[in-house]
Amino acid sequence: MIKTSATVLLIALTALPLSARADDATAPPDFDARALRAHVEFLADDLLEGRNTGTRGYDLAARYVASIFAMAGLEPAGDKDSWFQYFDTVEGRLVADSATTTLRTTGGDELPMVWHEDYVLGGSYVDAETRIDAPVTFVGYGVTAPELGYDDYQDLDVNGHVVAWFSGAPEAFASHQRAYYSSRSKVENAARRGAIGILSFPTREQAERQPWESTVKASGFTGMRWVNANGDVQGLFPPIRGGATLSPAGIEKLLTGSGMTLEQLYDDAAAGRPRAMPLPVVVNLSRRSEQIPHKAYNVAAILRGSDPALADEYVVLTGHLDHIGVGAEYDGDTIYNGAYDNATGIAIMLEVARAMARAETRPARSVLFLAVTGEEKGLLGSDYFAEHPTVPIDQVVANINLDMPVFAYKTTDMVAFGAEHSSLIGPATRAAQAAGFELAPDPLPEETIFVRSDQYSFVKRGIPALYLMPGFSSPDPAMDGGAGFMHFLQTHYHKPSDELELPFDAAAAERFTLANYLMIRAVADDRARPAWNPGDFFGERFARPAAVPISAPAP
Repeated sequence: MIKTSATVLLIALTALPLSARADDATAPPDFDARALRAHVEFLADDLLEGRNTGTRGYDLAARYVASIFAMAGLEPAGDKDSWFQYFDTVEGRLVADSATTTLRTTGGDELPMVWHEDYVLGGSYVDAETRIDAPVTFVGYGVTAPELGYDDYQDLDVNGHVVAWFSGAPEAFASHQRAYYSSRSKVENAARRGAIGILSFPTREQAERQPWESTVKASGFTGMRWVNANGDVQGLFPPIRGGATLSPAGIEKLLTGSGMTLEQLYDDAAAGRPRAMPLPVVVNLSRRSEQIPHKAYNVAAILRGSDPALADEYVVLTGHLDHIGVGAEYDGDTIYNGAYDNATGIAIMLEVARAMARAETRPARSVLFLAVTGEEKGLLGSDYFAEHPTVPIDQVVANINLDMPVFAYKTTDMVAFGAEHSSLIGPATRAAQAAGFELAPDPLPEETIFVRSDQYSFVKRGIPALYLMPGFSSPDPAMDGGAGFMHFLQTHYHKPSDELELPFDAAAAERFTLANYLMIRAVADDRARPAWNPGDFFGERFARPAAVPISAPAP
């Protein structure tokens, strides 16, 4: 049922006044949770049908955000002096009932894999038909980390093989190394070794956090990739042609004749180093796919800096405007509204932009507010912007990201994922304290959050970045914020129940918005650019690129 009223929309569009702190014109504003909720009431309404990239619901959200930027007095920072940065994408849609997967043992026995019981897979972005018939090699986590003396591929030849691996990276890795080696670097590593397909499956702990039923429902959402000016689909790693995600039952079938059981495999993973080995099976996988083109776009606006010496440098504040749309039913609901993920993050961005535009003195550097699309499809919008920026990339000094701030419980701390890698830790700590928080370390290293949201697109271009999120400490000894957040992840994350009716602590939301404002302001006003810490893992791995041309306007 559509819940939006004309009154709600009017409140959201006009927002609420920002009150000054005392009589000091340079003091930060007081933020009002009613303004934040007004934005969320519109963005997470059923009318927008989950804001999926390439849909009318996303279009409505994008026009809404652009209108708030315009009313705040910001300048367009998209293509052709518009608010929008356009790019082409392709959706890979699996043809219904076309997927078949069969295992063939060395003895000639065939073991059919049952769709949705043993495995799921998505569509291809480039091929109308996919056929894979190849031996399978289990490669542990599929990680090669020379600096750690770790290589799951040691003494293995996987050229022309399908590799099977655990999701993620070894628990023994430090959090930043685990994050990096859990990312798409695994796929690139397999492709360099000549693998043609991937079978992925969760560890015991991952399977406990996300039941197979949820994986099956999530598989109904199609993937997407962006396409360059030459028509080449980006984010692919030839010669890999496809793959599947296996359930525990599917893994048991895969291990047929190997002498290994699923529990032994789980135990090896928990011990830190699964035993990689060729498996005595050949996998035959086939599917048909449709490639659906879309025009996607980010929403971009600039608040010009006040210092002539620094105004041509930029601090970029990102948040993803998209969610995952309409999908599998939960409790009679099929619209995945994304109230916390990430309508609330966008609401904070809008109020920070409005407050900075109304400040007596603007920040010294320019601030670029970027509401990106396609985060849920693999960080598409932020990756496209970082590859084709509308401002010179060598003039972007930092990225601060907002994604899924959950205020379902009271909290006394906040987390700045990635701040420990650069000088951004200083302003992050001071901003948190000024807003009444303590800055806490990453409470969820196993989730590898630093590589899973839009800040990582900037990190890969050598730009210091962090991702701010409310923490887990609570002023109420009877309340466990960590348990509250995990409850949200397990019960509401990427489900239709992530909507406005969830609990919302207004005071925490206001203070967190203030912390973001202060963080952006501190970085924008500092005469020195943020810098990676000496010897930092990410700072050394991703050298700062040379300047690239400003992107050409889209037609």
